[in-house]
Order: sequence, then C-alpha cells, then structure tokens
Amino acid sequence: MADLEGLAARCELLARETLKLASQGKRLLIATHVDADGLASGSIVFRALVRKRADIALRSLPDLDPTRIRTLADAGYDFYIFTDLASALVEELESAFDGRFLIIDHHQLAETDLTKSSVLNAWQYGLDGGREACSSTMAYTFATAMDQTNTDLSYLAVVGAVADRQDGGRGRSLTALNRVALDDAVRAGLVAVSNDLTLTGRQTRPVHEALALTSSPYLPGLSGSKDTALSALVQAGMKLQDGARWRTISELSPEEKMKLTEVVAGAIASSGGASDAVAGLVGEVYELRYEDPLTPLKDAREFATMLNACGRMGAAGVGMAMCLGDRGEALRNAMKVLSDYRLGISTAVQGLMGDTSRMEHHGRVVLVRANGMVDERILGPVTSIITSNPAFKDKVVVAVTDSGDSELKISSRVGDSFEGEVNLGMTLREAAEAVKGVGGGHTMAAGAKIPASAAATFSKLVVEKMAN
Repeated sequence: MADLEGLAARCELLARETLKLASQGKRLLIATHVDADGLASGSIVFRALVRKRADIALRSLPDLDPTRIRTLADAGYDFYIFTDLASALVEELESAFDGRFLIIDHHQLAETDLTKSSVLNAWQYGLDGGREACSSTMAYTFATAMDQTNTDLSYLAVVGAVADRQDGGRGRSLTALNRVALDDAVRAGLVAVSNDLTLTGRQTRPVHEALALTSSPYLPGLSGSKDTALSALVQAGMKLQDGARWRTISELSPEEKMKLTEVVAGAIASSGGASDAVAGLVGEVYELRYEDPLTPLKDAREFATMLNACGRMGAAGVGMAMCLGDRGEALRNAMKVLSDYRLGISTAVQGLMGDTSRMEHHGRVVLVRANGMVDERILGPVTSIITSNPAFKDKVVVAVTDSGDSELKISSRVGDSFEGEVNLGMTLREAAEAVKGVGGGHTMAAGAKIPASAAATFSKLVVEKMAN
C-alpha cells in the first residue's frame, strides 16, 4: 500500500535540511543519469534550488561506479544529490561522502538500504518504482516540499514518467505518484489530457512517417519503413495530403483514425501480434499546452524521446537546457540529435532482427549479441523495441554490447506477455556482483556493466536465475 503521506512528510524534512545547507552557502552538486528521467529529475531539483539562491551545479553521468564516485568526491562539494542514480551503490557513497549526500531515486534497493536516512526512494513508501513512481515524480515531490510554487515543474515530472514507460495503467495512463504529478500539471493549466492514438509524431509528422517512427509498440512491417507504411495507407484509400501539404494524425477525423487503426491491424496480422499492437496504439495523450505545436515538445512522449536522444547521444547538456527552458539554440540542436538517434536505433534494430545468429534462445530467455552493431548508448531503447516485437513478447531479452575496451554493457527487458514472476533488477544485480560488475534496475527492466572477460559466466548466471 502506497504511503504518500509518509513520503510527503519525509520530503518536507529533507527539504528543510537541504535549504538549511543552501542558506549557509554550502556548495551543492546534483549528479543525475543521462536518460530522460534522469535529465528531468535533475533539472527539477536544480530549478527548485536555484530559486532559493543555492550555490548549486548540475552534472549528468551515463553510469555511476566506484571510479566515478571517487572523481565526484575529489570535486570537493559540500553536499551531493543523486537523482535517478546510485541505489545500487549506497555503501560506496557512504564511504566516499560520509553522510554528505542524498539519493532521490526509484530503482530497487537492497533490504539493508531501505531505512537509510540518505536515501529517498519510491520503494520505501510502498510504491512500485517500475510502474508507479519515477525519479522525476520523486524529485517533484521533493521540490514541492521546498516550495509549493514549484508545481510549475509538474510537466517535467510527467515527461520523466512517460520516458520511463510508466504509462502502464488502463488506457496507457499514469498511476499512483505519477498521477499526482499529472493532476497537478492539469490543475496548473500546463498539461491537457485526452484519449487518442499514441503514435509517434502525431502532431508533427505526416501520417505514414508517424507509423514508421512508432516503435512502442513495435509494428512489424511498418516500424522503420516509411515506404511500406505509405503504400499500406494509400491502398486503403486514406487521404494523406491537403493539397501539397502532408496531413498529420492530429488532423484526422475520428472515422479516419479508426480507418488508420484498421490498416495497422491488417498490415501486421500475419505476425500474430495485431491485437497486442493495436491495443497499445490508443490511450491517454499528454499535451504540454504552452509548447509550440510544430515541435516534438508539444507531446510529453515525444519530449521524452528527445531528452533520451540528447542523453544517449552525448548531448545531455542540450537536454538539460531544454528542461531549464531554452527553446532557441538548444531546441535546434536537439532536433538534429533526435534525427541521428532515430536513425541509429532503426539501423540497429533492423540489423539485429535480420541476423538470427545473434539471437541465442535459452528457454524463456533470449540473449542478443549486439557487439559491434549497437552503440552502448542506445542499447536500452534498442532492447525495448526488440522486446515489443511480437516474436519476443513472451520472453526476457538480455542484450549485450561492448563498453570501451574491457567492459560490456547489458540491457534487459521483459515482454508484455511474459508468463510468471520475474525481478530483473535483482537478477542482474546479483549476477553482475558475482562477476565484480554493477547492475540493477526494476522488475521489468534492468541493466548492468561487467568485465568483458566475465561474459560467459554472467550469461550462464542470468539464464540459471531465470530458470529458477
């Protein structure tokens, strides 16, 4: 049972302590993850503390490990705030910072860390950190405890929640703590909620391009192929242009949207995944009311994709600038990054799906050898897309690629139709620690980084744990 009152009370206490440090002129650093939830959560806390005139800096990290912890400690800040990071490294942080830190997160914790005063985590309050609360909504709760006027940051919390695919309620809705942030955003006039097709680019892309860009759910035969999508829609007799201008999904009538849904169902029926795919196409849509409708920022899910693109493609600073309100140069740069990101993911997915030798089937587990084909920065989204393919919807996908010269990056996801109980976060954490690596995450999505020399041992451990 979620204890939202307990969470609010704890946030008030931590907010007072943090504001006291700020009033004393202490130097504070926020270290956050580079994915969209990380960039949004770090920016929320940063903006809240800047408003209190704190001496604060914001830094993004692709991962946190003992080496990076030592580097942060050497920077000499008085207090450190970690967002969307560090839940698997509490002991190491205690050793490095001697209590001068706070973790705001939603990843699973070890039992011994649940009562730590330096940890503010969704799981401590009965919230499922994989479905009901992300780092952004935890950070938002902390920010509003500092000052209720920070409700104007609620839209960023919504972006963070959909970025982590926590729109798993009925009709692809947000629930629990994520819903609290959404309700605040609606009351503040920042977000409008409607029920519609959730295809990518629904307001900014031609209909056939929106189909081709959609990867969640994965649409076999359509995702990644504009020509195939265009051909299917033309054959169905849909009006795709208004004069010389291509129409968008948001411009279609209810009858045309129904026709579009039928086209999608018919095009992928041969894959055996039509009903699952179509069910995932309709749901709650979250529009950011004050954003330009001609940019991806208008739709919360597309905003999230753009942030993920920036973080994964080495442009986290651009993503943070957008979270801080830059709609000029940062947005222009982000649009270019997003284009490169989508191309990289599409190329990687098509390459992996076309090379069955890279797929090793071990019962319910599929090991994907992505070495040499997938950059570690996009391994997570590539794994998510593969898992959403009907061929893998009842499997656990564990993808592996190179990370530097001597390490491997692991990303794992559970298919929506997987039968049985699974806890990927704990599975990858235990398997990684057994080979002197670092791992963790959520029940349905997790990651790890391990020594390259331990690949065979790690894979064997994961398969054995899943079999049990």
